[in-house]
Amino acid sequence: METEALFEFTCPECEKGTVRTTRIHNYKTKIKGYPFTVGEALIGVCDECEAQSFAPEETQRWAELFSHSLQARHAFLTPEEITQIRKDLSISMEDFARLIGSTRQSVSMWEKTSRTTPPVRTADLLMKLVRQSLTGESVDVLPFLLDEAEKWGVVIELRRPQRQPARNKGVVLRLERRPKHIVPEESGLPALAAQAPDEEEQIAAIDADGKQVGVLSYDYAEAALVLNFTDSSLPKGVFDIEIETQEGKKINSQFSPTPERCLVLLEETKLRANDIRTISLSPCKAVE
Repeated sequence: METEALFEFTCPECEKGTVRTTRIHNYKTKIKGYPFTVGEALIGVCDECEAQSFAPEETQRWAELFSHSLQARHAFLTPEEITQIRKDLSISMEDFARLIGSTRQSVSMWEKTSRTTPPVRTADLLMKLVRQSLTGESVDVLPFLLDEAEKWGVVIELRRPQRQPARNKGVVLRLERRPKHIVPEESGLPALAAQAPDEEEQIAAIDADGKQVGVLSYDYAEAALVLNFTDSSLPKGVFDIEIETQEGKKINSQFSPTPERCLVLLEETKLRANDIRTISLSPCKAVE
């Protein structure tokens, strides 16, 4: 490109000076909103007011340089990598497009080795996350996204929210039949209203570690489902409760445990302990 031929006209800003071609090394600009440094840029600068002008052919050259830099930093998946991800999933282009919220035409274009347009950035990030999940390793999404942003010249500093103390965490309990003798005698569970003396099984509440933390029972006198805690380490306070039945129905309620570590889940209900699949307990947001 001839430097002299790029700019040479009266400045439209001040109408006094002349806009002349100027070479600037390491010129900082933005391409599609992303920061980029052009090694050697040619811009027009007024010799009177120093207003800058830009030639379309020069800014197009910058865009091409930016695209090449993205390829060098592996900011986008290559066509071969996208094809491999889809083959590893053993699905068609159409199903792959449905999986990532795109279209079959877009996936087909991205997989072509002669493509002129890479995937949109959101689709590229999602496909990279899919590829990571195929390795069987867990992925911390925030560090992953921060690393990918750096490939685009963007450095973001995040302040992660502080973790709540363990006592504020919710728990999900699954229900299963277990022999009654598993519950320690010193647990201090209150007697149930219509409990048969020869009953040998009970509905145990099991946490994510497989530990029994309570017993679910039906109080016939009050027509209520009651969870009796056998583990004092469970969260305390008012609970938001979500109960999932064996049929998949979800029921929400809110109660707080009694001093005897007895939590009423449902009142005036015909549901029995055998009808429940899981119980989710989380501290009530209104009292956190």
